[in-house]
Amino acid sequence: WARFESTAKGGKPLGFADIPWPSSLPSVSGAAADDPPAERKRKLRAALLRWHPDKWAPVLRFVKESDQERVTQHVKEVTRRIL
Repeated sequence: WARFESTAKGGKPLGFADIPWPSSLPSVSGAAADDPPAERKRKLRAALLRWHPDKWAPVLRFVKESDQERVTQHVKEVTRRIL
């Protein structure tokens, strides 16, 4: 994720494939059922802040125009999966 953030801040054009989508994780938020409640809450909050569509507005400026709609829809889908 740190590599993606540095690329996004660098102003380089981004494509859909450049974004580290959490679809390969067992849980989108990274929270496990056996995590203590405080840890689970922390992970859920962090995931919601990371994937909230409003937080992606600055990043979308650097996404290739041809990928913007797909990225927006995928970000919304990730957020729905967290909730």
